[in-house]
Amino acid sequence: MKERVYRYREVERRLLASRPGARVLDLGCGSGENLARLVRYGGRAFGVEPGRERARRAAAGAPAAVARGEALPWRDASFDLVYVSHVLHHAEDLGAVLGEVDRVLVPGGVLFAIETVEDSPLLRLARWLRPSWEGDPVRSRFTSRGLAQAVAGRGFELRGGSCFNWIFFAWELLPRALRPLEGLTPLFVALERLGQPLFGRFGAHCWLVARKPGPPLWPLLQESL
Repeated sequence: MKERVYRYREVERRLLASRPGARVLDLGCGSGENLARLVRYGGRAFGVEPGRERARRAAAGAPAAVARGEALPWRDASFDLVYVSHVLHHAEDLGAVLGEVDRVLVPGGVLFAIETVEDSPLLRLARWLRPSWEGDPVRSRFTSRGLAQAVAGRGFELRGGSCFNWIFFAWELLPRALRPLEGLTPLFVALERLGQPLFGRFGAHCWLVARKPGPPLWPLLQESL
């Protein structure tokens, strides 16, 4: 059901299906939820996470190292794709993390980022009320445009992306505290999709795909997504 909101998942699937066995780094893999999906989609995936306990849990599904995004423990040009999901806003130095992403990607490699952004007034209010998420402080704040500019400033070519989740993100928080409300999820999915054309620019989240200059390793990216 939630896949209907997270439409970037289909882009993930298509990308990895177009290059089976691609070397993928899940930067900030947490306990491994996204890592497991990247493996399922056909990637040869590795994770990295600064929290030792989270990295230990993630390693049940794929190799995972303990390290910070500002200092990745891999050689230059080690990966075909770097996947970053809701991690960059926790970075102490966004520019340093993007520099490391650039370094470990092969020429022609891909950065796939999903992020929490400041485009949403509701999200800005939520951050004012709760300046951390599950114990991790928010250290870097940016709009979707600001993130795209930071990525392009590192020499990446933007190939696709959009804002999303203008209301559903707020709904997702409620069932954590009131589990019976989970049954209303289909209603809020419908509201999210219905309002996307009008309110999508106020999305609390965005996704983007960017390509490092080099050989055309990913045929799907020959045209914008």
